[in-house]
Amino acid sequence: MANSASKPKKKHGGLIILALFVLALAAAGLFVYNRYVGYRDFNEAFDPSDTEPRVFEVIRGEGYNTIGRNLEAAGIIESADTFSYKTKFLKLGPTYQAGTFLLSPSMTMEEIMTALQDGRRNTVRFTIPEGYTLAQAAQKLASEGLIDEEKFYKALESYDQSRYWFLEDLKADQPDPTGTVSAEANKYEGFLFPNTYEIYEGSTEKMIIDKLFSQFDKVFDDELQTEMHRRGQSVKEIVTIASIIEREAREDEERPLVASVIYNRLAADMLLQIDATIQYAQGYIKEGLLYSDLEIDSPYNSYKYKGLPPGPICSPGEASIRAAIFPEETKYLYYVLKSKSSTTHNFAETYKQFEKYKAQYKSSK
Repeated sequence: MANSASKPKKKHGGLIILALFVLALAAAGLFVYNRYVGYRDFNEAFDPSDTEPRVFEVIRGEGYNTIGRNLEAAGIIESADTFSYKTKFLKLGPTYQAGTFLLSPSMTMEEIMTALQDGRRNTVRFTIPEGYTLAQAAQKLASEGLIDEEKFYKALESYDQSRYWFLEDLKADQPDPTGTVSAEANKYEGFLFPNTYEIYEGSTEKMIIDKLFSQFDKVFDDELQTEMHRRGQSVKEIVTIASIIEREAREDEERPLVASVIYNRLAADMLLQIDATIQYAQGYIKEGLLYSDLEIDSPYNSYKYKGLPPGPICSPGEASIRAAIFPEETKYLYYVLKSKSSTTHNFAETYKQFEKYKAQYKSSK
């Protein structure tokens, strides 16, 4: 009986060893899987659509675990644990520098870790003036040594339109009239928001483009989107109208009045006959257009073709965008500068009134 009783114990002990072996294999497999998943996502950003930079500070003496928790709390990364795990595995902890950084959720973990190794970095400021075309903006940035023009256009051509709602439906219809910008890049005409910006020295062309688009997204807020949809308009239509307003109006209080003239002429099936569209079609600003200039064969020529031009003719500022969405209710169909030295216009409901104001302008100094 003693010998028969010992056999089950032996069998039971073998099962325990086998179970422990299986658990060890499972744990090893889970470790390998977690490592695979962690590094598979190494180049994925927490929120690719959120390019708004956050000022992030690393205080001298802070360890990578603290840095990770602070990054998560700031909404820049999804997981502090993942950041700490990757930092430890790559032995990057001692390389992180104290300083102030501009980081965003659209940066990958790798980009964030690289940035944290650079310490305090110099920044530069630049301005895109209201009313600049895409080509003018690129030329200005290049002249200031901030971009390579060709790389800038290439970055636009390959830009991921799904990053922002207002870019998703844009089509590559027309190259710019100067022949400088391809149709694929020129579809973003009007959307590189004019403003003054601060960036890190050495920022890439794509990072600068992201900053301009991010500002457009901030300005074109829920209020404007709601009213745009209520009016049954597209963002491209609004920006096209706003770009014309930007080039035609010199004073903010007149922008809604200029908008009303545009809408009234469109509703009356009239040619817009706006000089700014001719200037865009020519590829340069020319004061005092000649009658021969009005014959230029271009879809942007609003003296020959009814309706709006194919797209925006410049980058409008916030006041012009708001005027395009909230125009004044008037019966005006015409406007002309009060004098050659004036920045304000006379507005007219009839052609007879317009002719009178036009004569006053011509006789002015």
